[in-house]
Amino acid sequence: LAEVAEAMGLDTSSDRTLWRDRAAIELTAAVQHSFDEAGVSLADHHGESRRFLRFVEKEQAAGRHCPVDWSWIVPPISGGLTPVFHRYYDEPTDTGPMFRLDDQAAARGQGCPA
Repeated sequence: LAEVAEAMGLDTSSDRTLWRDRAAIELTAAVQHSFDEAGVSLADHHGESRRFLRFVEKEQAAGRHCPVDWSWIVPPISGGLTPVFHRYYDEPTDTGPMFRLDDQAAARGQGCPA
């Protein structure tokens, strides 16, 4: 970010100038612009935040809860401006690998030489 800030002519003499924030936003905007110019889609954190909340609503409507690690859902840039920021989520309780053995696959594997 220091190189971006320097190229932008930002005052980097103090954190109070928010030069890192400004450089990070401009760098993100530049990357998004380059993707747009190349005709390649790239999601942004505002749209993905709304999409995630729609997913949570569908899960809740189906009677399921959606445990989430808040730090993985809230974006690092402008997190407080997204709808996922001002919410509470159930913390994940099962943090190990989520591999489940399918009963049919297990049956097919019986007697398989290993």
